Amino acid sequence: MHKILKKFALTLATLAGMFIGSAIAQADDFAVVVNAGNTYSADDAGLKTQIKRLYLKESSSWPSGDEALPFGRADDSPEQLAFMKNVLGMSANELEGHWLKLKQISGETPPRAIGSGRILARQIGKNPGAFGIFPLADAQTIEGGKILLQFSDQ
Repeated sequence: MHKILKKFALTLATLAGMFIGSAIAQADDFAVVVNAGNTYSADDAGLKTQIKRLYLKESSSWPSGDEALPFGRADDSPEQLAFMKNVLGMSANELEGHWLKLKQISGETPPRAIGSGRILARQIGKNPGAFGIFPLADAQTIEGGKILLQFSDQ
């Protein structure tokens, strides 16, 4: 009986370690990627403020004068959810309310959501003012793009 309890305790400890390890690995890293020709730079707070203003269409161009072309991701995608929380500082309901209000006031609509990372990368590479959100591992390999801001989903 003692051997069975010892084996059970060892198995339980192993499973607990696996669970804790996978919970730690759940914090994902993401990046806002811009066209490689984009020269904007600032500290993280300044980057977040500028990206938020452009994404929410409170401003229509980068400081360089290039027209901003923000792209979203699928509403329920990890990258879009992390972006809303960590860069925009908004919940899905708050963001939806923002777009409803903006639509009524000025006719503006949300940025086009692109589900495919490959298609989004292509859009960013060919449009000087474009930007979008990617998992960090994918962002590091985008031809014609560069990482402007990195953030974690914590």
